[in-house]
Amino acid sequence: MKNKIAALLLLAVLAWTAPRAARADVIFYDGFNYPNGEITNNFGNTVWNVFSGNGVHDSLVVNHQLQVSTTGNTIAGASRADDFGRYFSLTNLSTFTNSAQLLYASFTVLCTNLPNGPGSYFASFYSSSSGYSGRIFAQTNTTVLPNTWRLGIAGNTTSDQVYPVDLALNTAYQVVVEMDPGVVAPGVFAAASIWVNPISTTQTGYAPVDPATSSKDSLGFATTKPFNQFAFRQASSFGNGFWLITNLCVATTFAEATTNVWSTNAVAPVIVYQPLGTTNYVGVPSVSLSAVANGQGLPSLTYTWRKNGVAVTNPNGNSSTLTINSPAVGDSGNYTLVATTPYGLSATSAVAKVSISVAPVPPTITSQPATNTLIYAGQNVVFSVAAIGPGTITYQWNSNNVPILGANGTSLELDSAATNFSAKYTVGVTNEYGGVLSSNLYLKVLNAPVVSIGYLRTLVDPTTYAPTNVPPNIPYQVTGIITTYTNITSGNTASYYLQDGTGGINIFATFGSTFRPALGDVVTFTGVLSSFSSGTELYADSFASDAASPYPYTSYSVLSNNIAALPAPVVIPFSITNNANYVNYTLGASLVKLTNVFFGTNAGTTISSTANQNITVTNSAGQTFGLSFFYYDLDTAGQTLPEFATSVTGVLYGSNPKFTLAVTRFSDIVSPVPVIPLTLDTTTGVPILSWTDSAYVLATSTNVSGPYVPVDGATSPYTIPTTNSLGFYILTK
Repeated sequence: MKNKIAALLLLAVLAWTAPRAARADVIFYDGFNYPNGEITNNFGNTVWNVFSGNGVHDSLVVNHQLQVSTTGNTIAGASRADDFGRYFSLTNLSTFTNSAQLLYASFTVLCTNLPNGPGSYFASFYSSSSGYSGRIFAQTNTTVLPNTWRLGIAGNTTSDQVYPVDLALNTAYQVVVEMDPGVVAPGVFAAASIWVNPISTTQTGYAPVDPATSSKDSLGFATTKPFNQFAFRQASSFGNGFWLITNLCVATTFAEATTNVWSTNAVAPVIVYQPLGTTNYVGVPSVSLSAVANGQGLPSLTYTWRKNGVAVTNPNGNSSTLTINSPAVGDSGNYTLVATTPYGLSATSAVAKVSISVAPVPPTITSQPATNTLIYAGQNVVFSVAAIGPGTITYQWNSNNVPILGANGTSLELDSAATNFSAKYTVGVTNEYGGVLSSNLYLKVLNAPVVSIGYLRTLVDPTTYAPTNVPPNIPYQVTGIITTYTNITSGNTASYYLQDGTGGINIFATFGSTFRPALGDVVTFTGVLSSFSSGTELYADSFASDAASPYPYTSYSVLSNNIAALPAPVVIPFSITNNANYVNYTLGASLVKLTNVFFGTNAGTTISSTANQNITVTNSAGQTFGLSFFYYDLDTAGQTLPEFATSVTGVLYGSNPKFTLAVTRFSDIVSPVPVIPLTLDTTTGVPILSWTDSAYVLATSTNVSGPYVPVDGATSPYTIPTTNSLGFYILTK
């Protein structure tokens, strides 16, 4: 008679309880119908033997169940140290294997105490000459659900293969293991496979194939090394693991090993772990419900979760765990799990009540405003806060603990900040249940540093002469005299040169057409240090209509329109760029003068009015220098270049080694005045002036230093009026 563990068996399975005739493919069946005690010392028991140990620390049979436990777990005098097995035959130890013979073992296992995480093997086929194979192990480190365990199959050197189903404690499962001792090919060893609660090896006509998790065995048994026992093992690696074994059957076919133990009829599954309800608040990341079902075709069970009787979508797919992400009040309800076998029979779990509610708590600030912020006068700044919580959240920003009128949003925007904006800022966040105050935010608003242009020219890289203040977010304020005659850039932008007693610099602004200072104007300009065309510049961008202005704290003001005296230009040699540092730090962008300038092949050329123009001039020694003209400069565009100039004045444009002299006023090209021939009328003695170049205009003055006024209608020869008793004349263009 086979023993049943009906008191603990939660599946409705039927074990044969009547004697049966011996069948050729059943090797043995053992229901452990022995008196309570150690199995190998049980009233002369000769079918079970100890093959590892001393035979006095045996496993126990209690109430017709074999106890497999941890080494040293002493119960009723047995300290659990022996490994033991049952022979396939008692008479001559003959085996039932050959190079092609498959062996199957089936038994019922019930775990009452979980093993260690990695676990260890506790059952296997065994060869007296070669050892263990087809080892069945238990572990917990691959489970998904809490308080569960898993089974696996392993060879001796390859990776363990874990059966992908969580198993419950105190629940009976049928384990079927297959062992193929044949060597398929050199280096490919016999395979071991495992099933849990199988219907068949294929489940034909019912559901997808029941997965048999397999592992190669490293022993590679041939016919000379057959298996002759099925064994159980007790080891310290079990931790607290404890198993009850019954209904052990070994056979040469899957059907006999399986159906001699479990019913082949379709049986409804059982929910062995019921889902537990939960109460939580809106705002938690997720809540989960879990259950464990046991039944035929265990890995092919299908799971349907229902809320108030209606199926819900499970983000985990076909799983006995339901996850509710970002739960809301509407997720509250009564949840159940329906588990269905491949035969179509189902079981429904107990109700798990889920209650999601709004917590009556004050808001929580999840992102504090910035702690310390430094800006410059005229700059815009925005501070923000983020908070979560139930109910209606409101905000109030404060300056030095005083509420700011109308500042009731998640952000506080301060436009065109002034120095009196410097303060401690906080924001109070409240709802119906209370409020919290943010951390302190300290804002400091500074005026732009007032510096000299010479100081700005030191803030450049000594090799590239590019500004070193990256990013260029510090404004500087300088005051100087405009040294260029007109705007030299296009559109609504402005580009001029500014010079003080320490140096010169280009100033570039995007103020629209409002910034058009005159030559000699005294201007205060606030900008950030930048560069263009390799030259150092001060850049300003605070055009009021441009919301995307990156530097709203930059500005300009014209202090004087009285045409101040321009700085005296520095006379420079044509070879001055040989002294790179001196030029870059001292003379760059300042007014300079070249003397004795020959225009060579450029003489007679008309300065372009459509494109910037660069020419090369020489001196009497043949040294060269560059002149630059800007087509937006209406004073030079269209003028004709002379053959020779006694001097050319302009700003030193660019940086080493690309310096040129930028001319923005044509009169800064000074040409010599020709000698005027003077003849006397032989009859009257009246002076007569004559000249041959009609391009010149005769001008007169009562003072040798001028001013000279053109003589209307004067042509050569010109008779000096007798009324002009004392006069001075020049020819000019």
